[in-house]
Order: sequence, then structure tokens, then C-alpha cells
Amino acid sequence: MFNSDTGRKLAAIVCTVLFSATCVAGAVGPAAASHSVATTQQSA
Repeated sequence: MFNSDTGRKLAAIVCTVLFSATCVAGAVGPAAASHSVATTQQSA
């Protein structure tokens, strides 16, 4: 799909940033929305 190293590096950086942002949002979102539930409920 990409014919240059620059294109591959850019795609890797974009994918990494999006993946990291998704993980952070998934972890922080529920905890920030409900503090009482987050402290009493453990995720397996």
C-alpha cells in the first residue's frame, strides 16, 4: 500500500496514536463517569 519508508512510518505513528487514545479513553471514561462504582467493582 505504501511505497516509501516515510509513508509506512507515518501510518505506524497514526495507528499507534489512535490505539493509545482509544485505550486511554476506554480506561478513563468509565472511571471518571462513576467514581463510586469504579471503587467497588473489580474488572476481571
